[in-house]
Amino acid sequence: MYNNTFNMEFGNEFNNNFDPYYKHSFKMAKVKKIVNEARKIKSLYIETNITPPPIPGQFLMIWHPKAEEIPISISDFENGIVRLTIANVGLTTSLLNEVKIGEKIFYRGPYGKGFDLKSNSFYIAIGGGYGAAPLFYAIKKILEYKSKAIYIIGAETKFDLLFIKEIENFKIPYYIATEDGSIGYKGIVTDLFENLMNNFLKNKEYEILTCGPEKMMAKIVEIALKNKINVQACLERYMKCGFGICGSCVLEPLGLRVCIDGPVFNGKILEKTFFGKETRNQSGSRVKIDK
Repeated sequence: MYNNTFNMEFGNEFNNNFDPYYKHSFKMAKVKKIVNEARKIKSLYIETNITPPPIPGQFLMIWHPKAEEIPISISDFENGIVRLTIANVGLTTSLLNEVKIGEKIFYRGPYGKGFDLKSNSFYIAIGGGYGAAPLFYAIKKILEYKSKAIYIIGAETKFDLLFIKEIENFKIPYYIATEDGSIGYKGIVTDLFENLMNNFLKNKEYEILTCGPEKMMAKIVEIALKNKINVQACLERYMKCGFGICGSCVLEPLGLRVCIDGPVFNGKILEKTFFGKETRNQSGSRVKIDK
C-alpha cells in the first residue's frame, strides 16, 4: 500500500514516474443509484472521477473485497457517473448485486479499445442477454454523432430484456426476439436478424455492432462477412489484470490480448482467430466452445 502522507507531500506525479503501475491502482466509487433492469440484472450507478468520457465498449475492472476482480462493460456515462449493468451469474456478481446505495466499490480503468463510431452513418446494434450493456452506451453516442441506429435484442424471455424503455425514449426502431416467444419474434436473435436483413434491411448500407454470448456473436460475424458488411464485436473473456500483462485473455492464434487489443474487434480480425470455437477458462487454459 502507498503511504498517504508520502502521497500528500510528493503527489501522484512522483508515483507515476516511480511506479508505472501506479495508474492501475484501485479507486473507490460511491454507489449513487441502483436500478433493477431485468431478471437477475441490476445497474449500479457509481460516482467516479473518470476523464475524458470512456468510449463505448470499454470496461472497468471491478473488485469486491469478499471476492475476485472482474471486468464489467460500461453501459452508460454522464458527468462522471458510470452505469454498470451486472447480471447475477457468479460469486462476485452476486455480491455486487447486494451492494446498497451509499456503499463503495473499487474500480480500475477504463480499459480497452471501444467501438469505432462515425458521424452520418447507420448502425445495427445486435445484443444477446446482458451482453446488450455496452450497446446502449454505443447507441447513445451514435445519436449524439448524428448517425442512425436500430436496436435488435434477444433473450430467453421478456423478463430478461434490457433497455427497452430507454430505447423507446430514443425514438429509434427496435426488434425483439425471445426464445420462449413471450414477446416479439419467437426464436433466436440471429434468425431475427437474418429475416430483417433479407427484408427490411435489404439494399441498405449499414455497419453492425454486436455483444452477447460468443456463439451468437460468431454467427453474426459469419453472416456479416458473408454479405460484406462491416461488423464490430465486443468480446467477453476472463481477465485478471485488464492492461495486458497476465495473458489470461489472449485470443489465439494471433496472440491478441482482449483487454488492450479489444475488447472490440473487427470481424475481419476475428475471422483469423479461434473466436467462436475456443475460449479460455479461469486458469487460462484453452477450451472448446460448445456448439
